[in-house]
Amino acid sequence: MVEGPIPLEQLLIANGTKEFYGHNKAFGTIGSFMAIISIMSSSLLILFVTHSKHGLSTTYHRIVFGMSIADILFSLSLATFNAINPSDVDYFVWNAHGNQASCSAQGFVGTFGAHSGLLYSCSLNLYYLAVVRYQKKDYYIRNRIEPFLHGIPLGYALIAVITFLVKQNFNNGGGQNCITPVYDPPHCIGYKDGDIREGFTIPCGRG
Repeated sequence: MVEGPIPLEQLLIANGTKEFYGHNKAFGTIGSFMAIISIMSSSLLILFVTHSKHGLSTTYHRIVFGMSIADILFSLSLATFNAINPSDVDYFVWNAHGNQASCSAQGFVGTFGAHSGLLYSCSLNLYYLAVVRYQKKDYYIRNRIEPFLHGIPLGYALIAVITFLVKQNFNNGGGQNCITPVYDPPHCIGYKDGDIREGFTIPCGRG
Protein backbone atom coordinates (compact mmCIF):
# COMPACT_ATOMS: atom_id res chain seq x y z
CA MET A 1 0.00 0.00 0.00
CA VAL A 2 1.05 3.60 -0.58
CA GLU A 3 2.09 5.60 2.50
CA GLY A 4 0.24 8.81 3.13
CA PRO A 5 -2.48 8.53 0.46
CA ILE A 6 -4.46 11.60 -0.50
CA PRO A 7 -7.57 11.82 1.72
CA LEU A 8 -10.68 10.62 -0.11
CA GLU A 9 -12.63 13.77 0.68
CA GLN A 10 -9.91 15.88 -0.93
CA LEU A 11 -9.92 13.65 -4.01
CA LEU A 12 -13.69 13.98 -4.41
CA ILE A 13 -13.51 17.76 -4.36
CA ALA A 14 -10.49 17.93 -6.68
CA ASN A 15 -12.05 15.62 -9.25
CA GLY A 16 -15.52 17.14 -9.11
CA THR A 17 -16.93 13.80 -7.99
CA LYS A 18 -19.50 15.31 -5.66
CA GLU A 19 -20.98 17.34 -8.51
CA PHE A 20 -20.94 14.28 -10.79
CA TYR A 21 -22.87 12.23 -8.23
CA GLY A 22 -26.02 14.27 -8.74
CA HIS A 23 -25.85 13.93 -12.52
CA ASN A 24 -25.20 10.21 -12.19
CA LYS A 25 -28.42 9.82 -10.21
CA ALA A 26 -30.41 11.51 -12.98
CA PHE A 27 -28.74 9.45 -15.72
CA GLY A 28 -29.20 6.24 -13.76
CA THR A 29 -32.90 6.86 -13.15
CA ILE A 30 -33.74 8.00 -16.68
CA GLY A 31 -31.61 5.28 -18.26
CA SER A 32 -33.28 2.56 -16.21
CA PHE A 33 -36.78 3.75 -17.10
CA MET A 34 -35.83 3.83 -20.78
CA ALA A 35 -34.38 0.32 -20.48
CA ILE A 36 -37.63 -0.94 -18.94
CA ILE A 37 -39.57 0.55 -21.86
CA SER A 38 -37.18 -1.17 -24.27
CA ILE A 39 -37.69 -4.51 -22.50
CA MET A 40 -41.46 -4.13 -22.76
CA SER A 41 -41.25 -3.19 -26.45
CA SER A 42 -39.02 -6.13 -27.36
CA SER A 43 -41.22 -8.47 -25.33
CA LEU A 44 -44.28 -7.29 -27.26
CA LEU A 45 -42.42 -7.83 -30.52
CA ILE A 46 -41.59 -11.39 -29.47
CA LEU A 47 -45.24 -11.93 -28.56
CA PHE A 48 -46.40 -10.67 -31.96
CA VAL A 49 -43.88 -12.85 -33.81
CA THR A 50 -44.56 -16.06 -31.91
CA HIS A 51 -48.35 -15.65 -32.14
CA SER A 52 -48.40 -14.65 -35.80
CA LYS A 53 -49.64 -16.92 -38.56
CA HIS A 54 -46.17 -18.22 -39.40
CA GLY A 55 -44.69 -18.05 -35.90
CA LEU A 56 -40.97 -18.87 -35.93
CA SER A 57 -41.19 -20.88 -39.14
CA THR A 58 -39.63 -18.12 -41.28
CA THR A 59 -36.05 -16.86 -41.36
CA TYR A 60 -37.20 -13.27 -40.98
CA HIS A 61 -39.15 -14.01 -37.81
CA ARG A 62 -36.26 -15.98 -36.31
CA ILE A 63 -33.86 -13.09 -36.91
CA VAL A 64 -36.29 -10.60 -35.36
CA PHE A 65 -36.73 -12.98 -32.43
CA GLY A 66 -32.96 -13.13 -31.93
CA MET A 67 -32.66 -9.33 -32.13
CA SER A 68 -35.41 -8.93 -29.55
CA ILE A 69 -33.78 -11.36 -27.11
CA ALA A 70 -30.47 -9.52 -27.51
CA ASP A 71 -32.14 -6.18 -26.81
CA ILE A 72 -33.85 -7.58 -23.71
CA LEU A 73 -30.52 -8.84 -22.36
CA PHE A 74 -28.82 -5.51 -22.98
CA SER A 75 -31.70 -3.53 -21.51
CA LEU A 76 -31.88 -5.77 -18.44
CA SER A 77 -28.32 -4.76 -17.59
CA LEU A 78 -29.41 -1.10 -17.59
CA ALA A 79 -32.74 -1.50 -15.80
CA THR A 80 -31.28 -1.95 -12.32
CA PHE A 81 -31.16 1.71 -11.23
CA ASN A 82 -27.43 1.12 -10.57
CA ALA A 83 -28.28 -1.21 -7.66
CA ILE A 84 -25.94 -4.02 -8.75
CA ASN A 85 -22.93 -1.77 -9.22
CA PRO A 86 -20.25 -2.43 -6.56
CA SER A 87 -20.71 -0.59 -3.30
CA ASP A 88 -17.02 0.39 -3.46
CA VAL A 89 -18.02 3.19 -5.83
CA ASP A 90 -21.17 4.29 -4.00
CA TYR A 91 -19.57 7.64 -3.25
CA PHE A 92 -19.87 8.62 -6.93
CA VAL A 93 -22.25 6.05 -8.44
CA TRP A 94 -25.79 6.58 -7.21
CA ASN A 95 -27.54 3.62 -5.54
CA ALA A 96 -24.58 1.24 -5.86
CA HIS A 97 -25.22 -1.68 -3.48
CA GLY A 98 -23.65 -4.66 -5.25
CA ASN A 99 -20.19 -6.17 -5.39
CA GLN A 100 -17.66 -7.17 -8.03
CA ALA A 101 -19.51 -10.42 -8.76
CA SER A 102 -22.78 -8.62 -9.53
CA CYS A 103 -20.85 -6.05 -11.56
CA SER A 104 -19.22 -8.79 -13.65
CA ALA A 105 -22.58 -10.49 -14.18
CA GLN A 106 -24.14 -7.23 -15.34
CA GLY A 107 -21.25 -6.56 -17.70
CA PHE A 108 -21.44 -10.12 -19.06
CA VAL A 109 -25.17 -9.98 -19.81
CA GLY A 110 -25.12 -6.41 -21.13
CA THR A 111 -22.10 -6.92 -23.38
CA PHE A 112 -23.49 -10.18 -24.79
CA GLY A 113 -26.77 -8.43 -25.59
CA ALA A 114 -25.08 -5.38 -27.11
CA HIS A 115 -22.69 -7.33 -29.35
CA SER A 116 -25.19 -9.95 -30.49
CA GLY A 117 -27.88 -7.30 -31.05
CA LEU A 118 -25.60 -5.22 -33.26
CA LEU A 119 -24.63 -8.24 -35.35
CA TYR A 120 -28.23 -9.44 -35.54
CA SER A 121 -29.04 -6.06 -37.08
CA CYS A 122 -26.38 -6.80 -39.69
CA SER A 123 -27.94 -10.23 -40.20
CA LEU A 124 -31.31 -8.63 -40.92
CA ASN A 125 -29.69 -6.36 -43.51
CA LEU A 126 -28.00 -9.34 -45.16
CA TYR A 127 -31.32 -11.19 -45.20
CA TYR A 128 -32.97 -8.32 -47.07
CA LEU A 129 -30.01 -8.15 -49.43
CA ALA A 130 -30.44 -11.83 -50.28
CA VAL A 131 -34.21 -11.51 -50.74
CA VAL A 132 -34.50 -8.16 -52.50
CA ARG A 133 -31.26 -7.79 -54.45
CA TYR A 134 -30.45 -11.43 -55.24
CA GLN A 135 -34.01 -12.81 -55.01
CA LYS A 136 -32.99 -15.93 -53.13
CA LYS A 137 -35.72 -18.37 -52.20
CA ASP A 138 -36.61 -19.11 -48.58
CA TYR A 139 -35.31 -22.68 -48.68
CA TYR A 140 -31.92 -21.46 -49.99
CA ILE A 141 -31.65 -18.78 -47.30
CA ARG A 142 -32.75 -21.20 -44.58
CA ASN A 143 -30.22 -23.90 -45.52
CA ARG A 144 -27.26 -21.93 -46.86
CA ILE A 145 -27.30 -18.50 -45.23
CA GLU A 146 -29.36 -18.54 -42.03
CA PRO A 147 -26.92 -20.64 -39.95
CA PHE A 148 -24.38 -17.81 -40.34
CA LEU A 149 -27.00 -15.14 -39.59
CA HIS A 150 -27.41 -16.66 -36.12
CA GLY A 151 -24.04 -18.32 -35.60
CA ILE A 152 -21.89 -15.23 -36.13
CA PRO A 153 -23.81 -12.90 -33.73
CA LEU A 154 -24.10 -15.53 -31.00
CA GLY A 155 -20.63 -16.99 -31.47
CA TYR A 156 -18.83 -13.65 -31.57
CA ALA A 157 -20.74 -12.29 -28.58
CA LEU A 158 -20.04 -15.43 -26.54
CA ILE A 159 -16.31 -15.38 -27.34
CA ALA A 160 -16.14 -11.67 -26.51
CA VAL A 161 -17.83 -11.89 -23.10
CA ILE A 162 -15.85 -14.98 -22.06
CA THR A 163 -12.62 -13.20 -23.03
CA PHE A 164 -13.57 -10.08 -21.08
CA LEU A 165 -14.59 -12.19 -18.07
CA VAL A 166 -11.32 -14.12 -18.01
CA LYS A 167 -9.29 -10.91 -18.38
CA GLN A 168 -11.35 -9.23 -15.61
CA ASN A 169 -12.46 -6.45 -17.95
CA PHE A 170 -15.94 -6.03 -16.45
CA ASN A 171 -15.44 -3.09 -14.10
CA ASN A 172 -17.41 -0.01 -13.16
CA GLY A 173 -16.05 3.27 -14.47
CA GLY A 174 -18.61 5.58 -12.91
CA GLY A 175 -21.66 4.94 -15.07
CA GLN A 176 -24.54 2.47 -15.27
CA ASN A 177 -22.51 -0.27 -16.94
CA CYS A 178 -19.67 -2.45 -15.72
CA ILE A 179 -17.86 -2.37 -19.05
CA THR A 180 -14.68 -0.49 -18.15
CA PRO A 181 -11.61 -2.60 -19.04
CA VAL A 182 -9.48 -1.33 -16.14
CA TYR A 183 -10.79 -0.45 -12.68
CA ASP A 184 -9.46 3.02 -11.88
CA PRO A 185 -11.92 4.97 -9.66
CA PRO A 186 -10.93 8.22 -7.90
CA HIS A 187 -10.08 6.46 -4.61
CA CYS A 188 -7.32 4.53 -6.42
CA ILE A 189 -5.33 7.67 -7.21
CA GLY A 190 -1.91 7.25 -5.62
CA TYR A 191 -2.24 3.48 -5.37
CA LYS A 192 -0.48 0.81 -7.41
CA ASP A 193 -2.26 -1.89 -9.38
CA GLY A 194 -3.37 -4.65 -7.03
CA ASP A 195 -3.50 -2.39 -3.98
CA ILE A 196 -6.74 -2.25 -2.01
CA ARG A 197 -7.42 1.01 -0.22
CA GLU A 198 -8.57 0.66 3.39
CA GLY A 199 -12.36 0.42 3.55
CA PHE A 200 -12.68 -0.97 0.02
CA THR A 201 -12.70 -4.50 -1.41
CA ILE A 202 -11.82 -4.32 -5.14
CA PRO A 203 -8.13 -4.13 -6.12
CA CYS A 204 -7.06 -0.96 -7.91
CA GLY A 205 -6.09 -1.51 -11.54
CA ARG A 206 -8.21 -4.65 -11.83
CA GLY A 207 -8.22 -5.80 -15.44
